[in-house]
Amino acid sequence: MRAAGWELARGTRTVVHPVRPAGPWASLRAQRGTADDALLRALHGPRWRDVTDAGRGRTAAHVATVAAGLLALIGAAAAVVARDGTRAARSARGVAAVATASWAALTLDFAARRLARGPRPAQDGWLREWLVMGATSPLIPWLAVGHRARAAVRHRRGVPSWPVPVRAVLFDRDGTLLRDVPYNGDPELVDPLPGARAAVELARAAGAAVGLVTNQSGVARGLLERSDVDAVNDRLRARVGELDAVAVCPHGPDDGCDCRKPAAGLVLHAARELGVAQWECAVIGDVAADVDAAIAAGAVAVLVPNPATRADEVADALESVIVAGDVVGAVRLALARPVAAGPAGGAR
Repeated sequence: MRAAGWELARGTRTVVHPVRPAGPWASLRAQRGTADDALLRALHGPRWRDVTDAGRGRTAAHVATVAAGLLALIGAAAAVVARDGTRAARSARGVAAVATASWAALTLDFAARRLARGPRPAQDGWLREWLVMGATSPLIPWLAVGHRARAAVRHRRGVPSWPVPVRAVLFDRDGTLLRDVPYNGDPELVDPLPGARAAVELARAAGAAVGLVTNQSGVARGLLERSDVDAVNDRLRARVGELDAVAVCPHGPDDGCDCRKPAAGLVLHAARELGVAQWECAVIGDVAADVDAAIAAGAVAVLVPNPATRADEVADALESVIVAGDVVGAVRLALARPVAAGPAGGAR
């Protein structure tokens, strides 16, 4: 935001609520967050704290504490190995003593800073809190430095750009790739819409996997067999191109399943089958249920309205997702992944 010329301003807010339950080792688990420091450095460079207005933190003191502790251990080990009474043994013991004193001073300073916030002796729970601080303060620097170091190695070659590229395009079936024939179980009635094959080929040419996510409540209603649905999907493959994954919901609207669009289940299932994350998928459909399923899963949502699409669904989509004039344009926009949707196949 700052790079784009915006400014970040601090506001104020007061929230009063009970302290959430936390065990005595919560502060140790919280050190996993130091991995974010390495990520932010990889994203924004050595001055990331200035860029993000994050404050100085205690990384330097933690690194010094760990270094002193390691030096103390090395000095003690060297003193044991060296012959007693030799200059090497005396030097090793001296190094170990100085390093141990430095480690102890840094650890006590850290514990004192934590205890300065309270509670004071004689206040409720003070003894338990002091014991917890005494037990965790020597451990926190080691955990913080360890998490930070592992993250630094993980991000040593930089981080992926954002937004991440779309690696899979998931199409709705009826009304998007095929002319909608209600509860169709006859492969002879499969009629691809204009641009359907070109859209699939475009996605493949870009290196994206292609999947199908389709509600087929006719199975639950007794109007179709699952084999009928599979036969129609097989004919679809023959007409528009191969599909790497097919996710079908055979349930009815009142079955309470988690796969029927607008729920996220079909999108998540297809993403798992394709071996991609759901946020690396784009879902292209012709009704609000397709858009909502994509949003629920965290995928890119693209609406391709047709004469059967309700006007309110188009109006709502224009506010939040990508809207394309045809299915080929939908694939182009999905692969480009614009930040905000625009009308009639454009992006704003």
